[in-house]
Amino acid sequence: MMKRTFGKLGAFALLTASLALFAEEPAVQAAPKPQKSADELLAFIPEDVVLLDGKAVVKRADVIKLLKPQLEQYFQNENAPEISSEQIQSVVYNFSKNLMTYEILLKNALADGGKLDIKAAEDLLNEQKTKQGEENFNRVLAMQGMGFDELVQKVAGSMVIEKYHEKKIAEYNAANPIAETAAREYYDQHPEMFSKPASMSASHILVKFASDKPDDAEKQSAKNKLIDLKKQLSEGADFGALAKANSDCPSKEQNGSLGEFQEGQMVPEFEEALKKLKAGEVSDPVETQFGFHLIKAGENKPASTMAFDQVQGQISEQMQGEKANQAFKQVLDALLAKEKYTINLPEPKNTPAGE
Repeated sequence: MMKRTFGKLGAFALLTASLALFAEEPAVQAAPKPQKSADELLAFIPEDVVLLDGKAVVKRADVIKLLKPQLEQYFQNENAPEISSEQIQSVVYNFSKNLMTYEILLKNALADGGKLDIKAAEDLLNEQKTKQGEENFNRVLAMQGMGFDELVQKVAGSMVIEKYHEKKIAEYNAANPIAETAAREYYDQHPEMFSKPASMSASHILVKFASDKPDDAEKQSAKNKLIDLKKQLSEGADFGALAKANSDCPSKEQNGSLGEFQEGQMVPEFEEALKKLKAGEVSDPVETQFGFHLIKAGENKPASTMAFDQVQGQISEQMQGEKANQAFKQVLDALLAKEKYTINLPEPKNTPAGE
């Protein structure tokens, strides 16, 4: 979503994401030649990276101060795969275009009546500093190659863009509400999204075996404990209270309740015993790999499908969000199309024209 792309800390989050792609590349054999330095990899970047209406809006220094510290940190890992020239060119191109897009959106957001709120940006960053700790915050700031005041300006711009995005989304939603017929069509075409499988429920009291390989005597001791507990149940004791006091399963904190579950989620011996019980009935001791159980059957629920009325609002909200974001992408594409800009970098081979 565009809101997430430009909201809060703005375009600078994209840098970390771009470099993270290198870390996700499959491990490769070390190349016979040494890895190029950050300076060598970035040497191709021209002085004026992006021109907008003939004015340089992204300069070499803007890219270097952000990318170089990130690359140098990456190189500290001796086992890091080599970064090729094609990879770094792709990162630089896309990052530079994102910075340009930020500038275009900011220009249009301000022209639309948006105002930079420096105080709000400072408060947001100070909140981040408190959460992260001043040392960590300053380390990240240094990695971004900028001072606090410069970052405040960038974040303030991102907040203006975020409000611009919200306004455009609201305008689209008001003019293009999702019709009930469209929501109904989606519901009919995706029945699997609104179905609930059959479920079972149960409570249990577990007595674990004392060792990994229990002998017959150990098994009989565990079984006898549950036989005694079932006798107490027949005399009026409360199952939940006995579970809380005697069970070796964490579910004892919920009075032995395992909640609802689907067939196949429990071990076979447990489920087979449960299926033989009616709601409220308690089994004899049942042996599984975990120990012996007393199982109290709960209610079984058949498979069902949620009615359209139950999910219409959810469907409409999802469809509205998807359509609104598609609409905002068209707004952004139109803004880029009317701008006169030049990116003085080799375009990545895998980047479709117009992206």
